[in-house]
Amino acid sequence: MARSSSSGTTDASHSCDRSYGAGVPDSLRRLVVVLAVAPVVLLAACGDDAPAESGSEPTRTIEIRASEYAFNGDPGVIAAGDTIEFDLVNVGEIDHSLEVLSAEGRSLGRTERIGAEERTAVTVTFDEAGVYRLICDVDDHLSRGQSATITVG
Repeated sequence: MARSSSSGTTDASHSCDRSYGAGVPDSLRRLVVVLAVAPVVLLAACGDDAPAESGSEPTRTIEIRASEYAFNGDPGVIAAGDTIEFDLVNVGEIDHSLEVLSAEGRSLGRTERIGAEERTAVTVTFDEAGVYRLICDVDDHLSRGQSATITVG
């Protein structure tokens, strides 16, 4: 840093002896660095909390129509390894949703709850052959029979 001499001219031959952070303990400097870097590392490590869905493009789309306590639609043939987008259309008068369950009852994906004449979708990859369930988990719809099975070959 340049200093002004008594004659009013600038004298660049003298430099400031103070260095940035002088007098700050090393432990405090390290803490500041950790606090500055930690949020970046944590954000980079964050994942998606969505259900375990495949990142691949759907093999095809199957339209499922939900009405009071029933699902209608033709899934056709689904092979192990297929990624299916279930397009749920609410043709009923009350809210519905769609959840896909494995044979063990584990959720593979679900839609949000939708009102009459609305639509939504969920994409699921069927890694293994077997029987899967489609259910509506709104209120008492499942106990009233709103479920269907699909077989993956």
